[in-house]
Amino acid sequence: MEMMVQTTWQEQARRLIDQYGAATLALRQQAAPAEVHAYRIAARRLLALLALWRPLIHQSGLERRLMRAAGKLSALRDAQVYEARFGGKPHGMSAPRVPMLTVRLARWLDRLAQVPADFNPLPLFQMQLALSLADGLAEPGLDACAGKQHQLRHWHKLRLILKRTRYGVELLVGQGHGDPAWLVMLTAWQDRLGQLQDARQWLKRLSRKGGGGKRQRELVRLKAAMGCQLQQLDCQQAELVGLRMAMLPVV
Repeated sequence: MEMMVQTTWQEQARRLIDQYGAATLALRQQAAPAEVHAYRIAARRLLALLALWRPLIHQSGLERRLMRAAGKLSALRDAQVYEARFGGKPHGMSAPRVPMLTVRLARWLDRLAQVPADFNPLPLFQMQLALSLADGLAEPGLDACAGKQHQLRHWHKLRLILKRTRYGVELLVGQGHGDPAWLVMLTAWQDRLGQLQDARQWLKRLSRKGGGGKRQRELVRLKAAMGCQLQQLDCQQAELVGLRMAMLPVV
């Protein structure tokens, strides 16, 4: 039974590493929106895997290179989403060269093979995810009393935490740990906050471009929609409090 669990962990790791390699090759061939999106997802899933095993295996250089590569694609992704929504001239941005990390990841897999078969990182990882979410929810600025810009900044910070939590919970659920309903909720929240972040970026770009009445009407409409989104998020954040409580183990 112990060997079965260990094999499952290694298979999970190899699958995610293979997905990252395929996404990297695809992005190097073409930096279209689908390839950029697929690479960012593959990199985040791989970062979640590294975080799962970090108590025993920690290659900080590997994690930094992955985070840098995914972060460098953020501006390109924002430009592609803006272009798809509003049209206009092509953004003219090229994708930065992303690393394969073949040698580093092979070394990491070798280390994973040396982990004792009876070691189970899942309960500790779940607690880590829950505490990170709790810290994000405890930050001031998520309620309607705060100014709009303050709310937007804090929801953006929480979006990043929820994104990491979502990919972490994917690993938990993939090993039969935790509740699949957590993943459904986190995916829905990631979509909500992703729409808010997109609107935030569109607002910045539209404001910089200036323009005539059509653009001004779009700005007014976008600001009103963002105001409604913030009100809805303020009413719905109790869902996240419930999720945090469900993920924390009962003492």
